[in-house]
Amino acid sequence: MTVTAEQAAEVLRGADRILILTHLRPDGDTCGCAAALCLALRAAGKTAYLADNTEITARYRPMTDPLRAPEAFEPAFIAVVDSSNPERIAPSIAQWVPEIDLVIDHHEHNPNYGRYNLVRPDYAACAELIYEVICAMGVTITRAIGEAIYTGASSDTGSFRYSNATANTLRVAAACLDAGVDGGEINRRLFEVKSRARHAMEGYVFAHMRYTHGGAIGTAVIPYTVQQECGAGMDELESIAALPRQIEGVSVGLTLIEQKDGTIRVSVRTGGDLSAAEICRSLGGGGHLRAAGVTLHTTLERACEQVQTATEKYYCGKA
Repeated sequence: MTVTAEQAAEVLRGADRILILTHLRPDGDTCGCAAALCLALRAAGKTAYLADNTEITARYRPMTDPLRAPEAFEPAFIAVVDSSNPERIAPSIAQWVPEIDLVIDHHEHNPNYGRYNLVRPDYAACAELIYEVICAMGVTITRAIGEAIYTGASSDTGSFRYSNATANTLRVAAACLDAGVDGGEINRRLFEVKSRARHAMEGYVFAHMRYTHGGAIGTAVIPYTVQQECGAGMDELESIAALPRQIEGVSVGLTLIEQKDGTIRVSVRTGGDLSAAEICRSLGGGGHLRAAGVTLHTTLERACEQVQTATEKYYCGKA
């Protein structure tokens, strides 16, 4: 059933021994939401932990590791944050999918796969929903909770620069600042501090960008061998999909990243009235209006052809 933030808070008030799940290739929003909710539940006297998502990278582990569930923990209630469907739950914790009680998410095509579902596609970040639930629980936004919420909100809005950021997003961020959060430092860590491997990856992307339709569509194709040569891991690849749209004249940015297992991770970013989600849905994926993705099981060049064909078909229909 679908619920409001107040109803979700009521459900959580009646629960205990809570385990919180995050999605695969975890980003700042899913990690921040999980950490904030866990801290709030503990403040409310609940036993709560984060499921051990082994894909969480060094960037977010200082926030999530202290909250990780011990091996012997047996949950009585399962919550999921920022995951659009059960297939998006990280493989290392997917055993809990059949037992999901509460889903808190902001993706448009969430199928409401929990017993209770709080889904608001009009929110830029799931962190905005977590903030509402925590407030509805009557828990004070401490600095630690605020840092986790701010991380989620900033991550999904590109440091509040993307067009998905709303007045509500900024109000949530302001509440975190009121709690003592150093937003500038969080934004610096998330978007300014880069490893040498990340700089090498960005250099490769810009040097090998492919353009079609007079430069309106920019495509970055990143083979796995290049990632190895640059020494790039998941932290270095996070948010790299935003790079093609940084180039003047690019309305649709496509990023194809070859994974170690040979699958191709496709990310689409758009501007104006162009829908990244619609492009990805035509390929079997989905996401938000401005940011969407899909995983393709084919060769890198074949995937590039498929994605560019789908994008050009969509783009020509909108032009």
